[in-house]
Amino acid sequence: SNDLEALAAYPRANIVAVCELRDDRLERAKKIAYKTNPKGYKDFREMIDKEKLDGVTAVVEVQNHAKVIVPLLEAGLNCFCEKPMDNTVEKVDAMVLAARKSKGFLQVGFQRRYITGHRAVVERIHKEELGKIYALQGHWHFSHPAGPADADWDGGRLIEQAGHHMDTMSWVMKNQHPLRCVSMGMGPADYGPKPPRNMSEAKSATAFEFPGGVLFSYTHFFGCAGPLGDERGNFAGEKLWVFCEKGGYDLTQARKYVRGLAPDKGGEEKVGEPSGGYYEGTNEEFIDFVECIRTGRKPASNHESARVSTLMAIMGRMAAYTGQQ
Repeated sequence: SNDLEALAAYPRANIVAVCELRDDRLERAKKIAYKTNPKGYKDFREMIDKEKLDGVTAVVEVQNHAKVIVPLLEAGLNCFCEKPMDNTVEKVDAMVLAARKSKGFLQVGFQRRYITGHRAVVERIHKEELGKIYALQGHWHFSHPAGPADADWDGGRLIEQAGHHMDTMSWVMKNQHPLRCVSMGMGPADYGPKPPRNMSEAKSATAFEFPGGVLFSYTHFFGCAGPLGDERGNFAGEKLWVFCEKGGYDLTQARKYVRGLAPDKGGEEKVGEPSGGYYEGTNEEFIDFVECIRTGRKPASNHESARVSTLMAIMGRMAAYTGQQ
């Protein structure tokens, strides 16, 4: 519903059809997009056969992304797929191959590439104004506890959720893929460093090595100190730090820091606006989807960049489960 509301809010998007398996959700979709009076379908194959479409957004379960996206790409349609691409290497490969052959494009919903503060900071990093990157650090911590979840459904939280941060850091590294990683993950009941295969981890610690000896250390925790729902406190919240030769950047706060200088001596600079939270960038990514269809340009988050970040998250999950690098 959030994605459809974002798409329907953009005046240059003409939603002609919606598809959903459940009657109640289909009616809700039609109500959200009521301004363009879309037709309702229960089979997306029937929808693409009967309607003249420029693009399709597919917001389905992670494990069904490739199942839906590959036929859409083979039909030559422009596609928007929620992140991550899918939950296995084989299905990611199938989506990438289909996208490379398709007349249409594939955009993937890693919306942090559309946050203005993030974009401003990454531009500065790529200009190397503080020299080369030597380390990355991040976390995503939540005050609410993690309940049991089935990793066969979404790949696990490191893939389904922390993939946003994997994507941001691979973007910082100019879409290079990491060379290796080590990871540990534990379930809600602390099953130890090797949780059951189908258990989604409640806490994990992962380290990646990028080319050039750049280390990215990352933690993803639930049940942290602080009021429930407070995800921006001292223990909970997001952190994305980039360490460079002459200082560093805080992507979440969109600030630059110069090593050895006090804030009033030029040691701290506001680069852009701080991140507004979980859903920031959603409206912008759907505007980009429509405008890429209209202009023929490439989406900022596409099948090649999303391939790196999705496989990176899968790599972390595999390392945690197998105990191998």
